[in-house]
Amino acid sequence: MFDTSSSDALALRATALGFDAVRGKLPVAGGPHRSLDSVTVVRQLSELSTLIARGR
Repeated sequence: MFDTSSSDALALRATALGFDAVRGKLPVAGGPHRSLDSVTVVRQLSELSTLIARGR
């Protein structure tokens, strides 16, 4: 069992919620695909990069 402080748990939860928010912006697999313009793709990659960097 892991001993996680409440601040660590809150930080992990915030990171997970951030990933959920970015995932919600992506097209649904098997659904009607909309083309993403390059600006949108770059913004989403930037958001993901920020989340990953925070998790380190």
